[in-house]
Amino acid sequence: MDREQNRFAERYERLDIAILILACVLAFFALGDRPLRGAEGRWASIIREMLFTGDYFHPTINGEPYFDKPLVTYWLIATLAFISGTLNELVVRLPSAIAGVTSVWATLRLGRQLWSPAVGRIAAMILLTSYGLISQSRLAAADTENLATLMLAILWYWSRRDKFNFTTFLVLYLIVFSGSLCKGPVAAVVTAIGILPDALAGKRWKAFLRPASLCALTIGIALYFVPFIWSSKTNPASYHSSGLALVWQENIQRFFSPFDHKAPMYTYIHSVPLLILPWAPLFIAALIAGVKYFARLDKHAHWLIKVIGLIFIFFTLSGSRRSYYILPIVPFCALLTAVILTRMKEFSSSRIMPTGFNVQKGILFGVAALELVVSLVFLIAPPRSAGVSLVSISIAGILVALAAIAAAIITPRIAHRLVVQPEEKLIFPLAAVAFVVMGGFFCVQRNTLEDYRSEHEFISRIQSATAWIPSDRIALMDKGNIDAKMVFYLDKGSPVTFLRYRDKFTGEQDSDKRAIMSFLQSDQIGALIAQARYVEALPAELSRLLPAAPAFEEKPLPFESKSSRLERWGVWLLNSQNTTPGKGDKTTNEK
Repeated sequence: MDREQNRFAERYERLDIAILILACVLAFFALGDRPLRGAEGRWASIIREMLFTGDYFHPTINGEPYFDKPLVTYWLIATLAFISGTLNELVVRLPSAIAGVTSVWATLRLGRQLWSPAVGRIAAMILLTSYGLISQSRLAAADTENLATLMLAILWYWSRRDKFNFTTFLVLYLIVFSGSLCKGPVAAVVTAIGILPDALAGKRWKAFLRPASLCALTIGIALYFVPFIWSSKTNPASYHSSGLALVWQENIQRFFSPFDHKAPMYTYIHSVPLLILPWAPLFIAALIAGVKYFARLDKHAHWLIKVIGLIFIFFTLSGSRRSYYILPIVPFCALLTAVILTRMKEFSSSRIMPTGFNVQKGILFGVAALELVVSLVFLIAPPRSAGVSLVSISIAGILVALAAIAAAIITPRIAHRLVVQPEEKLIFPLAAVAFVVMGGFFCVQRNTLEDYRSEHEFISRIQSATAWIPSDRIALMDKGNIDAKMVFYLDKGSPVTFLRYRDKFTGEQDSDKRAIMSFLQSDQIGALIAQARYVEALPAELSRLLPAAPAFEEKPLPFESKSSRLERWGVWLLNSQNTTPGKGDKTTNEK
């Protein structure tokens, strides 16, 4: 009997390792293939300037202060850049990918500890294939770092809830405040929300008032404030930005009196199902069943449902809302789905979970079949509105769809050999299809789509064309703030010129208009980098100073609308015939 139990234990441990390997595949495969997107440029540009100046306490973009996030995530990227000897898309995204895998591991361990190995594995499989985790794990941002510290803190709490001593509290607070130094105090608040229901139910809250807890809390708070204090004490004369002031503005002020991102209060009603896609049908069914049969559930499931409710209420009450802000709820949603799924037999009189499971099955298999049909149609009879050849993306879609269908056929047989629990046998094929579909999209198809834009080629041409142009004669024109991504890719050793575009210039004395006029009228070699929509909308007295067409520009994507094409970047070279490249000039990386 013991030999049989050991055999099953070893098999389960191998399954845990296999799940973590799959999480690594989704997080790391082709991670650096796509060019930077959106806010990723800010992280990359800040690290580049930190490495160039040697100042790691005063983040800047194009030489201007930019301290809207704490410093630890920047330091993680900078450390990886120092170790690898380079700074590129892969290095910038690596901390997020590592944090994503860490979140999966912590969720697996938490499910195993509070319920069973089956719950841990099912929750981990749901989490690692969820849209929210995959998308954020493959971005240069601080959201998965925030999520990882949250799940590690919750796991540590449950591991030590009956061993409250100084070490327990110290490790807990160090994890919490390290997370707060990645994205902000929201890590501490959500961790407190996660602990609160259990602490109140068992009157364990009193332990947090003990001297051991208060002493450890003091150390944690000191750890949090040290980087900000040092930054303030060592501020250069030209650096007019306070990290603590921006923590207040970006967190406290945003919560009570938001200045942007004012989405409706119902935002998270549809954001949570979106983040847990493709598992939304099964999660919704589990949530309904969990609430309906709340009295039948164990005390740990009670805690879980309360935590999901409190996290949802907290983010909903915040005045500033964006869909990914509520990412911390996703591991708990995955755990609830796993808990209810493993107890389906107890609710045999209800059709809630069977219906949710059948809908989930139909959606996953339907998506694979639909992708195969659509890809075949695009390959055989591509629509004229696409504007470009769809061969490569069609082939990628066909391969992903066929792999998903193959997984659906093969994995039920494998599941009978690998797992014992009937619930795991049910979910295993669905998880395999989800892994192929989601992994195929994020790791293969999205990169294939980027090839149409040829942004790597565009960036390479920018670097080549501007390599010998002085920084102050390279202008980035934009409507809001300077595009940090372009600053990073230009890779200059000093700030480039920023020209601010306005929908309506106030007149000849308008400072922004005069700056654009001055830059364009110069007889020195120069380059204007801007989106086509801004150049086309310039007043006649400015547009006539530019060449009739850009020297080169980004290529369009398939099915791109006319308005989207105007958002493509272009490069207008000025007086390029008057100057030959100098000798000895080098880019930052070459230096």
